[in-house]
Amino acid sequence: MITPELRDTVQIKRLARLAPDGLSIFTLEGDAIRGALVSATRMVSLMAEAHALGSLEALLLGKAYIAAALLSITIKGDDRLALRVEGNGPAQGFSVECNARGQVRGRLFAPTIDLASLPENFDSGALIGQGQLSITRFMEGRTDPVSGTAGLKTGRLAEDLAYYFHMSEQLRTSFTLSVNFDADGRVAGAGGLFLQALPFAKAEALDRVERLVYGLPSLGETFASGASRMDVALRSFPFFDLNLMDERPAEFYCPCERERLRSFLGALPADELADMAANGPFPVEVKCHNCGSAYRYTQDELLAMVKR
Repeated sequence: MITPELRDTVQIKRLARLAPDGLSIFTLEGDAIRGALVSATRMVSLMAEAHALGSLEALLLGKAYIAAALLSITIKGDDRLALRVEGNGPAQGFSVECNARGQVRGRLFAPTIDLASLPENFDSGALIGQGQLSITRFMEGRTDPVSGTAGLKTGRLAEDLAYYFHMSEQLRTSFTLSVNFDADGRVAGAGGLFLQALPFAKAEALDRVERLVYGLPSLGETFASGASRMDVALRSFPFFDLNLMDERPAEFYCPCERERLRSFLGALPADELADMAANGPFPVEVKCHNCGSAYRYTQDELLAMVKR
């Protein structure tokens, strides 16, 4: 969801011309390693605009969106997955979620990062600091979500996700998360790679793939240059028995709607709602923290909520 004001900007017209994003799901080395490659330029660009983020904030939340899109291949049907990072750094952390259709939404806890609080020797891990990472799966047909948590190892999301899977599922896993910006600070390219060893994978195959991943050029720059996911996959894994399994969409999408936000207003304590209905300011604006969409309610609408 995008605010009406955003739709009217020159920037949104530029974004509308961007090619749709997507996920390529594949296996390597005789199906011993599963992987996913996501092109996410449009998704991260729309997210940055909708949340009105600066480049630093867009970099941090953009990588979280890319990670969530990659993790969407681990769920199915109407399942949802939430990725949450909490830290003591100036960014404080973020919360993002995805569904099995590759739809991603979420927010930074500190949408404007205090640069004065960063050390002189800048490390992106300092934005998050020390804390924890959690992944929660909301599975169709189950009332209780399944959640796992691990302490942050570095504050850098790709490394912390790899550490999480090593600790919680004993699976050798790697993530590559990349966002590239143009000279004006706008997102020019974004993408990510997820690789995970299955139990029967041989150590030498894993070592070869891991060395290759470390030597890959920036995926953000690669997608900014106009390369397709298939270009990247064939160029990156020419000798690893690549088996393309599926292609799926990936997008910035939030299912919030005006009536749903109205119900949240109506659930406020009666005295707080009555004060708001009497004193405004009007129209009362409520923003969805996951996508930045703004919904406005008149005084008559608020008075009607009070009378219920």
